[in-house]
Amino acid sequence: MPPDKLNPDLQFCASSREEWRAWLQQNHAGASEIWLVYFKKHTGKPTVDYAESVEEALCFGWVDGLKKRIDEYRYAHRFSPRKAKSKWTPLNIQRARKMIEAGKMTEAGLVSFRQRLEYDEKFLQARTQKKLELPAEMEAAIKLNEAAWNNFKQLAPGYRKQYVGWLVSAKKPATRTRRLEEAIRLLARNKKLGMK
Repeated sequence: MPPDKLNPDLQFCASSREEWRAWLQQNHAGASEIWLVYFKKHTGKPTVDYAESVEEALCFGWVDGLKKRIDEYRYAHRFSPRKAKSKWTPLNIQRARKMIEAGKMTEAGLVSFRQRLEYDEKFLQARTQKKLELPAEMEAAIKLNEAAWNNFKQLAPGYRKQYVGWLVSAKKPATRTRRLEEAIRLLARNKKLGMK
């Protein structure tokens, strides 16, 4: 649904970076989303810069999402709290580091950034370990499907590490189970991870 059809309470128009930061300061912990409205350059109306609005959102653990045109004068970006396992773009990592160095990152933003680091470290550790260690319960589950196990054993070490990294980086048991089931399905069809 376009933002101009949404409840006005879900829209916010900031004329400056400071005004947007003030909104985030007051609402980041309780709100689930906001459509930040921007005026197009040709209107000459004061509006927050897009890149600056993303930087401020990252400071509070929020991230930008959908972009919608409202009319010939305005458009909006949807902002919401970042999910723990959402992907960080290299640009947003750079922006977050810039905000940390500038002393503008709040505790909420730091928690979000640390979650990314923890996820990346787990994944990297699993991918770079010299000895491939598939947890025993996962190995047993894959072995139940003979084709999946045989295909897993035939994979080059790098591809096996991809599977292991993906499986062990799941934090929640439900996610781990879901990934294991998907891995078995892919392996049974002799598919590499990412070649679904």
